[in-house]
Amino acid sequence: MGAWGTALGFTGALTRRADLSASGERGLHAATCFAALAMTGLGWALAVGDLTYRFVATWTSYSTPLPYRIGAVWAGPSGALLLWAVALGAGASVASATLRRGSVLRTWTAALLALLLLAVLAMACFDTNPFLRLPFPPDDGRGLALEWLRPVVLLQMPLGYVAMALVAVPAVMTVMGALGSAPWRNASRRWAVACWGLLAAAMLLDWRRRYGDTAWSEDWRWAPVHAGTAFAWAGASLLVLTTGKRWRADASILAGFAAFTLALTGLTLRRAHGWEGVHDFAASAAGRAAAWLALAAVMAVAVDALRGLRGATDVAARAVRVAQAATLVVAAALVAAGFERGGDLSIREGERAQAADRFGAPWTLSLEGVSTVGRVDVVSNVVAVRAAVRGGARAYVTAEVRSRFKGAAQAPVDQLQLAGIAAGVVQDLRVDVREASTAAAILTVRFVPFASWIWLAGTFAVLAAIIAALAPARRDPEEPAMVPAIPDAPDPWDAAAADAPPSVVGVA
Repeated sequence: MGAWGTALGFTGALTRRADLSASGERGLHAATCFAALAMTGLGWALAVGDLTYRFVATWTSYSTPLPYRIGAVWAGPSGALLLWAVALGAGASVASATLRRGSVLRTWTAALLALLLLAVLAMACFDTNPFLRLPFPPDDGRGLALEWLRPVVLLQMPLGYVAMALVAVPAVMTVMGALGSAPWRNASRRWAVACWGLLAAAMLLDWRRRYGDTAWSEDWRWAPVHAGTAFAWAGASLLVLTTGKRWRADASILAGFAAFTLALTGLTLRRAHGWEGVHDFAASAAGRAAAWLALAAVMAVAVDALRGLRGATDVAARAVRVAQAATLVVAAALVAAGFERGGDLSIREGERAQAADRFGAPWTLSLEGVSTVGRVDVVSNVVAVRAAVRGGARAYVTAEVRSRFKGAAQAPVDQLQLAGIAAGVVQDLRVDVREASTAAAILTVRFVPFASWIWLAGTFAVLAAIIAALAPARRDPEEPAMVPAIPDAPDPWDAAAADAPPSVVGVA
């Protein structure tokens, strides 16, 4: 069906036959439905624990809770590729259905998006097929990593994949709209703002998840860059600028190609490196350079948004400007969060230790106790710490070390360390556990300034983007106003053409 939609879509666009273009769009819709059906089948195999599938045996086990079994659809590269196909097909179907019927922009947009969907489906079928069978089912599967067994992952991971796949829709609209003469900016801008908001929400969730993970304590701020989400977000930001500032046609075409390339880079990075390899990219010079370059670009764009806020006239334009201004606050908070202060403390139960925060205020921390809780094959050591500043009680935090034991293994096969965080308007208190026994613990205490502003301003930016995407559309100045139709005056060229020889008619 993807090949049918591509072939008929391009044939109809080149020959300007509406019936072929309509048939190509139906092929696109059918391909999307079949991809969704395939993804449903994979989700069902994961839910019932059918270990005859290699994918199910690799990413789940009998002890994996049901929500995380279903969430394992996007855990492996092959399942994530299928999710990519479904998201891209759904976006392509909605985009082709919402554009004006019979317009050149609609026919070419549907044809190009069908071609992209065909390429993704071909990779899912012939490169990383999630439906490969094993010769015989194992006794149990490998199971998900403990890092995946957190509620935030169930929303953050699919949201990032879907948003990165949908960036292709406004990118194609921008390129084909700039090449033609039909109005395109309003439709492309709505899609660009919607993708921008979804990607911003995925980045916020990624920051929040990494912020509480001890393994990411040094580079949690660049987590969206490591996972590829920030590349697609930069492409969506470029499309928002393109559709709002009325760039020249060649600049708009270049921006569309750049946005698609950035989104594809993000998806490829996430697929190629996977869940285990993002730290390698984080530690590389390329990852650091990309992070700082993206941060500088965000600040430049947000400053430009502040200057143009007063000139915005409609609700959508003002909401976009407000979202960009809130992004500036997020960028500044990310910079400020890098100037944390902390150190290691060795403390026994009932004892107290002193620590000074970034502003020089003395804090008193006391170890309230260490508890061990077992859940199936996962054992958690929970450390409770009470904190007070200047003699007044301030926070009660619990840090946790989760360990997984598989089979008869005496040592843990997987471990996850979660920090205890007490959020504040000016700074956060963060406590990580390095070692813990029954009555003592070695803790890493950090004071992170202005981290709460990342979540507050980021949420504000996402809400503003949603308002901008749903606000009533303004009339595009390129589109002529609707006026009552009146009979046209006789054209003298028509009369001359009627009496002329056929060759002259052809020339006319």
